[in-house]
Amino acid sequence: MPLPSVINGAKQCEVLSKRTRLRCQNPAAYGCRACRMHGAHESRKSPQGASHPQYKNGNETKGSRLERSRKSAMFLYLRDIGDTINLFTGPKTRGRRPNQYIKLDLSDPEQMKLAIVLSMRKEKK
Repeated sequence: MPLPSVINGAKQCEVLSKRTRLRCQNPAAYGCRACRMHGAHESRKSPQGASHPQYKNGNETKGSRLERSRKSAMFLYLRDIGDTINLFTGPKTRGRRPNQYIKLDLSDPEQMKLAIVLSMRKEKK
């Protein structure tokens, strides 16, 4: 099947070229205002969550990853507090630190207070 042609009545891509400041001459993709080279992504229209065909069980959604990262940061703050007061002996936690975790200097009372608050933070629902 041949590609749609602008000459035969197909919509034209509405994106302007950076270099020439002229409009793109390619035909627009079906249902989009841009051609295939300027961002006509069918994946942006795909269903999200449980309605997606490759959805398995919800264990690895963006929300669950963010929640796991927050919980890991909370446990790391508790571990840091325990290490500061010599509660724990043995090796430290292994692996990469979560994005939510910020290393604090727990010898400073203000940062110790912040670590305690961060370790007791409730999740918003």
